[in-house]
Amino acid sequence: MRPTPGEGAVEATSFRRRVALLAVALLGVLLLAPPILDIWQDWTQPPFKPLWSTLLENITSLVLPGVLVLGSVWLARRDWKDRYVYGAAEWAIAIVVGHAVVLGWILFQQAYVQGDLKPYFIAMDGIVLSADVALGVGVYNARSRRNRDRLERERDRLSALYENSTDPIATVRFDGDAIVEAANGAFRERFGEGVADVLADAPREMTADTVRESGVDGTLEYEWDAGDDRDYRVSVTPIDADDDADEDVRVHVRVADITDQTELVREAEARERLEHLHRVASDLASVDTADSAYERALNALRSTIAFDEACVVVDGDTVAGRGAETTLDRTGIERVQTGAVPSDGGAITRTVDGGETVLTVPVGDDAVLQAGVTESSLRDSQVTAAELLGTHLRETRQRLDREDRLRDQRERLELLNRTFRHDLMNDANVIDARASLLGEHVDETGAEYLATVQERAGEMGERIETMRSLMKAVEGEDHDLTPMPAATAMKAQVDDARGTYRGAAFEVEAPLPDVDVLADDLLADVFQNLLANAVEHNTADAPHVRISAERDGEDLLVTVADNGSGVDPDRRDAVFDLGEKGEASGGTGIGLNICKRIVDSYGGDITITEADDLGGAAFTVRLPIVE
Repeated sequence: MRPTPGEGAVEATSFRRRVALLAVALLGVLLLAPPILDIWQDWTQPPFKPLWSTLLENITSLVLPGVLVLGSVWLARRDWKDRYVYGAAEWAIAIVVGHAVVLGWILFQQAYVQGDLKPYFIAMDGIVLSADVALGVGVYNARSRRNRDRLERERDRLSALYENSTDPIATVRFDGDAIVEAANGAFRERFGEGVADVLADAPREMTADTVRESGVDGTLEYEWDAGDDRDYRVSVTPIDADDDADEDVRVHVRVADITDQTELVREAEARERLEHLHRVASDLASVDTADSAYERALNALRSTIAFDEACVVVDGDTVAGRGAETTLDRTGIERVQTGAVPSDGGAITRTVDGGETVLTVPVGDDAVLQAGVTESSLRDSQVTAAELLGTHLRETRQRLDREDRLRDQRERLELLNRTFRHDLMNDANVIDARASLLGEHVDETGAEYLATVQERAGEMGERIETMRSLMKAVEGEDHDLTPMPAATAMKAQVDDARGTYRGAAFEVEAPLPDVDVLADDLLADVFQNLLANAVEHNTADAPHVRISAERDGEDLLVTVADNGSGVDPDRRDAVFDLGEKGEASGGTGIGLNICKRIVDSYGGDITITEADDLGGAAFTVRLPIVE
């Protein structure tokens, strides 16, 4: 059976230890040989010496090598780590070899250079050499004590840090199992003596090397879910970095509660998502097709939820998708369609076959927004953001539906108006032409009837033109505005009014400002309606109308004042409403409304005040000037 790498390392280390101890023991035996040989010679060869005297002479030479032999045996019986044992052996051999080299050099100098051995100098050099070695040992011992004192102070400081820290901290040793060697009160209160759960996400082979390889700057950090709605960060820092196979791994473990920091980060992310969705809402307000709205909604959803696939489903069909060509959760859609979930809000989160979590967000009665993620759950802030996105998309779809309906209604109304106006105008022209031809073939009574017919035909033409003005005012965005000379338009309408209302007096205050205003051909209709209104609704026996104009900054103010009964201040806003007319009025009640719509489309306005000197009403039109 082949040994495992760990077993091989143990055998190699033990062999090195035995060799070191054997070398020390052999050194002691070798150093015992000279005194034993001297005792044998003194005792057995002449001149014979007493055994006790030769033993006394060599007692020191016997004891010192014996200490080496006994010391090697003593070291062999210690449970010290191998590096400590052969470290002591190396020091012993090194000092002996060093002494031998120095004394050998001294003997060589005296015997072969001087030719005379001087035992006293040899002894003195030996003593000095021993003193030097003793000084080295003393320095080494002093440094060891200094380091030990520093380590004790560091231990005391760490101990105080342990006890004063609010975070759970422990020193853990791995000897097959994780064993808590020391811990502060916070750790024992929270975990007792158990540390397995805390280190569940640590490397399976907990060694100093694996910790350093997995961590940053020698410390391994990871987040740990304790199952108590709190977030923790565990820091594991190795204490011992030795590679000895028989050395247990010891680490510092610190468990920090980061729930508050994590919550702040999540709140910041939620705020950023909401701000992004508000920008998306503004973006959706500019789209003009449903397909564009769906694509932008999916792009926004990706920044809200890091989905694996998503789609928009309308009437059961997938109309847009990201990584999905069909619906992700048909059950969720059915729950929306059956009313189990409100179509104007709320969301459904379900785990479908395969373990994927699908979020279904209603987008009206007939559509949903779905996203699939591999995470086991979605945060509430993510679901809320998705619901808000669904609301924006629903409102965009409603806006597009309204715009489609209005566009269709406007097109049909325009077609009806053009057809109706064309046919009526033709009929009115035919009636007027035939009445003119009949004038030579009827008597006086018939002539009166023909005059009535022609008058009504003319009124029909005027009403048709009024309808044209009304339609163009209602379709304000469809007519083009260009610079027009306001004075020319005013003078032309005053001349027409004088020919139409011969019993009224029209006064134009000169000079009229020679400026252009931004308008179109409907500007003439505005002045025509205001002049007609000043005469037709005038209660004075001799209607008097005064037209004036002045420049006010970047605007032109045109005022049409009369000497009638005026407009009650409480009704000055109401007279512009469609169908609003005075009690004695025989009109349709749309003339002033048309004026208001046309002027509004120019970017101006109309106000009513009292004509101070005439006593009636004064209508003031404000029009933007084009330089």
